[in-house]
Amino acid sequence: MVRLVGAELKKFVAQRSLFMAAVFIVPAFATLIKILMQVVVFRRVGQSNLGSSVDLVAEASRSFGLSGNTLAHLFFALAVASIFVVDYRFSTWRHFVPRRSRSQLWLAKFLAACCCLILSLLLVTFSDLFVTMLVMAVDGTVLTPLAGLEQLFLLFSVAVLELLALVSVTALLTVLFRSSMAAVLIAFLLTLGSVLVQAYLGAGQDLWWLPSIAANDLRILVTSSASSGAVTPLAALLAWMLVPGVLGLVLFNRQELATE
Repeated sequence: MVRLVGAELKKFVAQRSLFMAAVFIVPAFATLIKILMQVVVFRRVGQSNLGSSVDLVAEASRSFGLSGNTLAHLFFALAVASIFVVDYRFSTWRHFVPRRSRSQLWLAKFLAACCCLILSLLLVTFSDLFVTMLVMAVDGTVLTPLAGLEQLFLLFSVAVLELLALVSVTALLTVLFRSSMAAVLIAFLLTLGSVLVQAYLGAGQDLWWLPSIAANDLRILVTSSASSGAVTPLAALLAWMLVPGVLGLVLFNRQELATE
């Protein structure tokens, strides 16, 4: 399986423009916005938003929230769809299906897509911390002792679950339509639709089933160190990851791939 995942990653990296757009654009834009906010906005008013001391764990924790960003989902969905659609586009499925089971092939693509999205999220975090440390060096800000590493790991896990839900939905759409464009647009519209629903109805208890609401609820529980109430949002995220994933795998196993 490791070799299959490596092969899928190698195929994706070979698509240089798609790989760069899907994996590096989100960290690049996040870093640019961070720099503009620090240099243009806060410097112009003559103050820093960092305060007298900085907790790098808290800074990293905030950057994990980008996993639910609507615009970021557009590029994340592009990464997933590009990995799944490449063998449809070049009609190479017939070379792989006799040698490996379809479940292994689908799972390898799924894991490769997860690796790319997690890499992009980690790049966002590291670039955010790098800019923060540069600002700290200029301002002479004190670094607080690193604490809350367990909370950092839990928040990272929530972000990964939210990304896995996006991977499952986009993979299902790509296998269904055999088109990256259709999968990316529909996945983006679904994400945008959930944001509009929240804007009109509010993020109340009735919307617990939306992945973004479930992820936010889990983040609140983690940051507040609450031990109860995590079952419902966690179950919602797991359902968004497992149900589309199983449907996509079942559909892939039943597709006619002899001529592709």
